[in-house]
Amino acid sequence: MRRNGILLLIGLFVFLILQGCRRSEKAKMEELCDELKNSVMMTPVFDSLVESSAKLPKFLRAKVLLVAGTNYSMKTEQLKKAKEYLQEANRIGSREVKNRATLELVRLYGTLVLRDDCVEEAIHFIGRANSKVVFVQEEEAEFYFLKARFYKAIDIERAFGAIEKAITMYRGMGDTKEEIEMWCFKATLYGVLEEFEEQYACYEEAYRLLGKVRYKKDVRPFFEQMAASLKRLGRYDEALRLYGAVLKNLPDTAGLGRYGIQVAEAYTGLGRHAEARVILKEALREEKRPGLRNTLLGRIADSFLKEETRDSALVYFKSAIDLYDQYAREKGLRTPKVSFKNHLNYARCLWDNGEQAEALEHLEQVSRREAETPESLRAQMDVLEQLCEYYAHLEGKAELHEAFRRHDSIMDLYQVLNEEGRYRNVLQNYKNRKLLQEIEAMSQKQEETNWWLIFALVATIGVLGVLMVYTWIVWVKIRNKK
Repeated sequence: MRRNGILLLIGLFVFLILQGCRRSEKAKMEELCDELKNSVMMTPVFDSLVESSAKLPKFLRAKVLLVAGTNYSMKTEQLKKAKEYLQEANRIGSREVKNRATLELVRLYGTLVLRDDCVEEAIHFIGRANSKVVFVQEEEAEFYFLKARFYKAIDIERAFGAIEKAITMYRGMGDTKEEIEMWCFKATLYGVLEEFEEQYACYEEAYRLLGKVRYKKDVRPFFEQMAASLKRLGRYDEALRLYGAVLKNLPDTAGLGRYGIQVAEAYTGLGRHAEARVILKEALREEKRPGLRNTLLGRIADSFLKEETRDSALVYFKSAIDLYDQYAREKGLRTPKVSFKNHLNYARCLWDNGEQAEALEHLEQVSRREAETPESLRAQMDVLEQLCEYYAHLEGKAELHEAFRRHDSIMDLYQVLNEEGRYRNVLQNYKNRKLLQEIEAMSQKQEETNWWLIFALVATIGVLGVLMVYTWIVWVKIRNKK
C-alpha cells in the first residue's frame, strides 16, 4: 500500500514537471507568434524567430510556421517563402493547423499564380485538398470561395462551379453575411466575362439579402457597383438614380472626387456634357490629392473636346499636365496611365489647331518617359502610335522608323509583364470555348434536322411508291374488266 502511494506521488510529481514544461513551451510559442506578427518577412529578425521555433514540439512549431506563412507582402520572394512555411505547417501540424494551413495555401496560390509559374502545382494541391483534410462546414465553404478566387485568373468555369457551392453552403448554414460576400464575388466573375446583365443581377441579390440581416453595412458599395453595371449596359438614367443615392449617403465631401467621375461618365453617356462638367468641377473644388485632381481636370477637358470646344479643352489639359508633372518631379514618380492620356489628347488638340511642330515635340518628350505600370505602358504605346501616324502624314521616314522601333520595344516589355494568367486571357479563352460550344450545338441541331429531312424524304418516296403501285393495280383491274 505504501509502495503504491509512493509510486502515485512520483507519477504526480513527473506529471507536474511535464505540465510545467508544456506550459513554458506554449508560452514560448505564443511569444514567437506575437513577435512574428510585428516583424517583416525575410529579415534577419524574422528568420531567427522562425529558426528558434525548431526547439518546440512539432504541434507547437506548426502554429508558429502558420503565423509566419501568413505574414507576407505581395513581393514574389515573400510569397514563395510563405508557401514553404505553410507547406511545412501543413505537414507536421495537428488537424486544426492542417485545415488552416490548407486554406491559407489556397489563398496564397490565388495571389502567387499571377506572379510565378506554379499553376500545375497549385491545381494539383487544390484538387487533392478535400481528400487530404477533413474540413468542418465553415472551413469547407471558405475553401470553395478561395478555390473560386484562385480559378478566377485561370479557368472561369471552374470558378463559377466553386462559388456556387460556397453560396449553397453558406445559405444552408444560414450565414447571410457571408452569402452576401459570395454573391458580390460572383458578380466580379461576370465582370471578367463582360456579362453585365448577370453582374447586375448578382449585386441586386446581394442587396436584397442585405435587407434580411441585422448587422449594419454601408449600402454605398452596392449602389455604386449596381450603377457601374447599368452604365456598362448603356442604362445611364437608372445608373444616375443609384449614383444619386450614393452621393446622398456620403458622410462628407472628401469622397466626391471618385464618385464625381463615375456620375460624370453617366451624364456623358447621355450626351449631357455640361452637367458632367458641373459635377466634375464641384468634385475638383473639394479634392486635394494631386493624382485625382489630374484625372478630374482631364475629364473636364474631355467633355469640352466632345463638344468640339478645343480651346477650352486645351486649357484644362494643360492644367492637368502641369499639375501632375510638378507633383511627379517633387515625389520622383513615374508617369501613370491617365497622365499619358492627357498628354496625348493635348497634343491632338495642338495638331488640330495647326500647331504641328509643337504637337510633335510634345509627343516626343512624353514618349520617352518611364511608365508607372503595365497599363501605363499600354498608354505610352498609344502615344507612340499617334506619333507614327503624324510622321507618316509628314513623310518623315527616319523619324517614323525610330518611333516604330521604340513602340515595338515597349510592346515586347508589355507582353512580358502581361503574360498568361491575366484576366484578358481568361475572357478570350471563355469566348473561344463559348463560340466552339455554339458551333457544336448548331452542328448537332443541323445533324438532327438532316436526319428528319432524310426520314421525311424516305417517307415521301414510300408514299409515292404505294400510290404508284395502287394506281397500277387499279388500272390493271379496269383493263381486265374491259
